[in-house]
Amino acid sequence: MEKKNARSKKAESSAVEQREFTPKTGERSRPPAVIATDYNGIAVSFTGDGWFNATAAAARFGKRPVDWLRLPETKRYIAALADARGISEKTALISAKRNSGTWMHPKLAVRFAQWLDVDFAVWCDEQIDHILRGGLSVWQKDGATRSDTPDREPVLTVAAAMAARHRLPFGPIYEALNLFAGVACARDMTCGQVVAAAEFGARLLAGNATATDFEQINRNRALLGIASTQLDLLGGV
Repeated sequence: MEKKNARSKKAESSAVEQREFTPKTGERSRPPAVIATDYNGIAVSFTGDGWFNATAAAARFGKRPVDWLRLPETKRYIAALADARGISEKTALISAKRNSGTWMHPKLAVRFAQWLDVDFAVWCDEQIDHILRGGLSVWQKDGATRSDTPDREPVLTVAAAMAARHRLPFGPIYEALNLFAGVACARDMTCGQVVAAAEFGARLLAGNATATDFEQINRNRALLGIASTQLDLLGGV
């Protein structure tokens, strides 16, 4: 079956996983975790099985999940969805996490997104479809496997989102991502290095890259013998 292209014409998606990763032979690159994406400057998070961080998205539209959940129509919809799926516990559709807010089942996420914004809902539907169809192939592979072009999609998309957000040329962005992974060119990345670079790109996009991140770039730059340059708006190296 042909995979649906999850990229929106209006927004760049940086489908990248937020987790610690140390590639090992025989270890797959992607256990279930959180995938950070970007929609027109709005940070949106999904899990590897399509759950959606409703709190973070709603805040950017000046709304709250609790207000939607209180609506009579919402209550009827949740009840019907739970009945159709044979679910007795509400937590099977909605989960509250102390540090990140309310998360919603993929079957509920798009309905909620429609309440926020119609265009955003269409984009969310595409992202969830892409995730559930296994469109992010890199996280299904052994971390030590040499990446191919489809595997490097997370690096390409996070670079595009960063370029749009910070109005930077692609060159410095790719340089930062490559050096973080420890390669001179993205074509040389293993699947594990793709995950690590995309993860770093998500931190840059969110503005929470650490001093340790840039120390790693400096170490790899020295090892590869690449001259130092300044990366404006990316924290510098």
